[in-house]
Amino acid sequence: MPPPVEAEPVGGGGVVGVQTVHVWRESMTSTDLPPVYRDIVDVIDDAPGPVQAKQVVPRIGLPAQTSKIETTRSKMKRLVERGWLAEITPGQFTPSARRAGNGAGD
Repeated sequence: MPPPVEAEPVGGGGVVGVQTVHVWRESMTSTDLPPVYRDIVDVIDDAPGPVQAKQVVPRIGLPAQTSKIETTRSKMKRLVERGWLAEITPGQFTPSARRAGNGAGD
């Protein structure tokens, strides 16, 4: 039996604005993520190399403001914790090796 899916509420734990970001497991795709997380993963999957938050922000339709960049970086780090992305050096994100081996970006 597979282990239970770990999820954590996003947005301070209140009822409004809570999004569940599931731990990645085989057969999951970005469509299993909340919309903004899906957009982040899709941008990184399509990138030719490592990506920084400041590069992702305009690609997901947000203004290039410090607050938006920091919020996006926080989401990217959460995606690293959940196995969707890898942070190869501080601030440089790529698809996780497990996902890349399972066709991430296809």
